[in-house]
Amino acid sequence: MTGTSDGGTTKARLAGLLERDDQWAALETLLADSLSGSGRVALLTGPVASGKTELLHAFGESCGVLFVKATCSEFERDLPLGVVGQLFHPLDVPESVGSLLDVAARSAEGPTAHQLHALCLALLDLVADTPLVIGIDDVQHADPSSSHWLLYLIRRLGQAKVLLVLSETASPRAAHTDLHTELLRHPHCRDVPLAPLAAVDALFESGAAEAMALSGGNPLLVRSLLEDQRLCKPRDDGGLVIGPGYRRALVSCLHRCDHHVLPVARALAVTGEQATVDSLGRLARADAETVASALDVMNQAGLLADGWFRHPAARDAVLDDLSTQDRKEMYLGAALLLHDEGAPAIEIAPHLAMADHSENPWTVPVFEEAAEHALRDEQIDTALRYLELAHRACADAGGRAAIAAKLVRVEWRVTPSAAGRRLGAVVPALRSGLLSDDDVMSLVQPMLWNGQVDEAAEAVDRARQASPAGIGLRAMELWLACSHPGLARRGSVPERVKTRTVSLTSGPMLKAVTALASVLTGGNNDVAATDAEHVLQAARPSDSGWWGPESAMLALQALVYADRLDVAAQWCDELLDEAQGRNLAVARAFFSCVRGEVSLRRGDLTSASEHAQNALDLMPAGGWGVAAGMPLGILINAATRTGRHEEAAALLEQPVPEAMFQSRYGLHYLHARGHHYLATSRHYAAVADFLSCGELMTSWGVDRPGVVPWRTSAAEAWLSHGANGHEAKRLITEQLERLGPDASRTRGVAVRLLAATRRPEDRPQLLQDAVMTLEAHGDQYELARALADLSRAHQALREHRRAWTVARRAWHVANVCGAAELCEEVLPSRARADEDAVADERPVDPIATLTDAERRVAALAAVGYTNREIASKLYITSSTIEQHLTRVYRKLNVKYRKDLPADLHSYLPSTA
Repeated sequence: MTGTSDGGTTKARLAGLLERDDQWAALETLLADSLSGSGRVALLTGPVASGKTELLHAFGESCGVLFVKATCSEFERDLPLGVVGQLFHPLDVPESVGSLLDVAARSAEGPTAHQLHALCLALLDLVADTPLVIGIDDVQHADPSSSHWLLYLIRRLGQAKVLLVLSETASPRAAHTDLHTELLRHPHCRDVPLAPLAAVDALFESGAAEAMALSGGNPLLVRSLLEDQRLCKPRDDGGLVIGPGYRRALVSCLHRCDHHVLPVARALAVTGEQATVDSLGRLARADAETVASALDVMNQAGLLADGWFRHPAARDAVLDDLSTQDRKEMYLGAALLLHDEGAPAIEIAPHLAMADHSENPWTVPVFEEAAEHALRDEQIDTALRYLELAHRACADAGGRAAIAAKLVRVEWRVTPSAAGRRLGAVVPALRSGLLSDDDVMSLVQPMLWNGQVDEAAEAVDRARQASPAGIGLRAMELWLACSHPGLARRGSVPERVKTRTVSLTSGPMLKAVTALASVLTGGNNDVAATDAEHVLQAARPSDSGWWGPESAMLALQALVYADRLDVAAQWCDELLDEAQGRNLAVARAFFSCVRGEVSLRRGDLTSASEHAQNALDLMPAGGWGVAAGMPLGILINAATRTGRHEEAAALLEQPVPEAMFQSRYGLHYLHARGHHYLATSRHYAAVADFLSCGELMTSWGVDRPGVVPWRTSAAEAWLSHGANGHEAKRLITEQLERLGPDASRTRGVAVRLLAATRRPEDRPQLLQDAVMTLEAHGDQYELARALADLSRAHQALREHRRAWTVARRAWHVANVCGAAELCEEVLPSRARADEDAVADERPVDPIATLTDAERRVAALAAVGYTNREIASKLYITSSTIEQHLTRVYRKLNVKYRKDLPADLHSYLPSTA
């Protein structure tokens, strides 16, 4: 290509000139012909923004002869001889010619043929001895008088040294003008077509293919993309930035098209990709031929690809170009068209929502049906928007009340505190009898969650009167008995749920509360755990039922209270992954909270704090309502056990609802507060909190240590204070009797405390039993405490070597837990030495964190024994071997047997 203006041409400028060598050569040939005394006409045709203007100006500025130019505009079509005036302005015309032009332009009848002829000859006389290139851009928009003058000029070029270069945007309208028809017939006129660019590799160092997909080769869009890459912040994934330049360029292209194109583009942006020619025509108020023509123009210009925008940003740019009112009117028009065509609600509702329209009664069922679809797809915000519009549109009082109740249920799934604020508008409907029985029951949970106990009592009474034997009421009664016993009907939970009391077809909520009730009333924990797992297999965090993720949370709590911590942890992790993938913040908060409780009971204090804090980050304490006692209780307990007493005190200063203390959630808070008081030497306050837990649990009929072991905690407080030892012993004995012969974490703690009431020589055996029990149940923090007590027991009997060995192990276990205060109590000098090791970045031996049983199993596994062979050698079951290896892998951070460290060989039992 020749004739570029200077060596500093930018890439943005080149975007209009690349791949134009053939067109440039054609213009040079025509220029040579005109210089030889044979006037020529070049017609540059192509889609909008295809580079016609750029080529015309570049050629004119570098052609080496006199160049005059004019630009036509649709807005100046009523200005007579406006284009002619632009051409004569830079020329040194005689005063008589100027007067002639002025008179012709001002004529009410328009210029006469004589005047047009005279102006044509005047121009040719001016350039009789001077070659001239005339450039006229967008000639399809020339005013009629100028178009007629151009026809005169073209017919009279003859032997004039004139090259007339016209640019015209290809369109049906331009193709049918007199000027276009005449040009096609003229023997010395040559059509010079410009198509979109076929490649842009020379302009983009990377992303050329993406640029072609976004621009369709349209030079203006290519140029805008180049500018966006230069001016905007790069994307993290290395893709092209689609910035404001691209959006402005696309809208500019549409405005430069014929007037019928823009309305169709707007209709297309509103109706969506599935729009038909008929629907576009009805919305744009155009016939099918006009719509098809507009789509062809946009496709040829690269603005569309197969009838749809090339990127969502392009569609957004077209919508943003509309005024707010125009946009609403177009969306409403689209909704009405879809409604008339019988389209489904999920297609109509988005347009009504964009139009913010809720004035017609027919929109109510549309919004309600669309909200149900949105809930199933976990589009909670969308469902809320539809329900709010349905509530606004509904004129029937009962219908409005039902929608308001549904709004509470749905919003509770995303922002429980906001759902509580909606209750004020629902309670009057409840009292007026406008709500269905199901709606009434659905309000009990959010009311109690937000501390509205009196209103919840009203709802409960209404539900009991309406459906005394319904399954929904049965689930509600069980839930009340488990979580808010003060409102539960006496006898709603049997003294002991001994067998599975639900059928296979029962809903997840009834199954979950039945499993939890079984655990809380001392039923068969194995059956309850099985039922809980059935719930978790079927009830996902994405459930759209009115209980939402609550059924899964109750099932998880049943597993935790039944001491099935490994199973609960596995389910928590699985549900957390699913909830995070669906962006379900409330469900994630619930499951994080339960996961934190599992970690706390395992003695993994760091993990417990992280999960509980994550639960509060996802849903602040205000959103937790009365259930705030659970995440706060975990954080307080973890802070107390790790010696961060000021942090625990700060957590206790956070305001909590008074109604929390009349719920199961308050037990966790009271128990955690009691341990903080105990750790900070406020023994009587600690005892008061522990005994309060006991009084509540006993009166509610849920006195199970799996919830909170208040007896052992109160006994520990008395023993720590050195007073009321008889009462402490009574509480411990009572706890052991209630537990029965089965081993559990609580039994291990009770036996440890029982040892403190016995003679020194009787303590080691009891403490060894406690150690074995706690080892089997994986509570590392309580194991460290039992080992510490065992070390002190050996020390009291002057068994110093044993005391030192046990103390070292206690220190290692406590250190893994993060219980720095306990580490200092066990081995003060070792604690300081470990701090030095950390400072020097010396690793701590992870094998020391294993229990004796875990070390024996791991040692045999490391040398190649199978689970069955290990079980045979150690006289334990294969299931126990699997549990030990699961904990070994977690503690040693390995996945397979082959990864077990060789140092384990030294721990092989003598029978190996």
